[in-house]
Amino acid sequence: MNKIKKISKYTVNTLNIINALLLGINSVEGISIPYTTQISGVILVVCGVLSTYLLGDKGYQKLNK
Repeated sequence: MNKIKKISKYTVNTLNIINALLLGINSVEGISIPYTTQISGVILVVCGVLSTYLLGDKGYQKLNK
């Protein structure tokens, strides 16, 4: 279980960095990345699901103490 949590944390952090890079590069004049808004939306959904899993597990552990 700890390994899944660790992988989830690193995945969320990595996806957030990729999302910030995509949005930052796309906002530069003359550079256009196709489907940036859709890619960003998918990244946000995946991060939201993983974050909900991490927070739910943390809350569940606190209730069981």
